[in-house]
Amino acid sequence: MKEKKKKSGLLTGIIVGGAVGSVLSLLFSTESQRRKVRKLSKQVLNEGKSAAEKFLDTYRKK
Repeated sequence: MKEKKKKSGLLTGIIVGGAVGSVLSLLFSTESQRRKVRKLSKQVLNEGKSAAEKFLDTYRKK
């Protein structure tokens, strides 16, 4: 039981730490850096959707 609690605490810490880091990086970045982040985020999102659709198409065919 303790082992499971430790793992969930670690996962929670990683998620919260990532969120806090993301917010802080946006607060202290310049406008041009924010534009780059938005552009990169859109590219990652589009590629992720594309990869997910390919995976689902392959999975559905089986």
